[in-house]
Amino acid sequence: MFRMIAGAIVGALAVYLYGEEMKRLATEGTRDARKKAADTLHAVQGKAEEVLDVTKQQVSATLRAGEEALRPAPAAQRSV
Repeated sequence: MFRMIAGAIVGALAVYLYGEEMKRLATEGTRDARKKAADTLHAVQGKAEEVLDVTKQQVSATLRAGEEALRPAPAAQRSV
């Protein structure tokens, strides 16, 4: 029990004495990580847009091919 109380007192003293410095280090240390995460999200967005554009083109081409296959030929082109 004594160790827990002593640990709490030492911890509180450390936060009191070095709190601002610890806060500054935490803020500056995470700045690079946040920047890297934002860059990664931007790259993912670009790749997702490319994939969606290609997919849209493929779906459109497939639908046009299906429409042409199902559409009856004009009367002038029918062989009797």
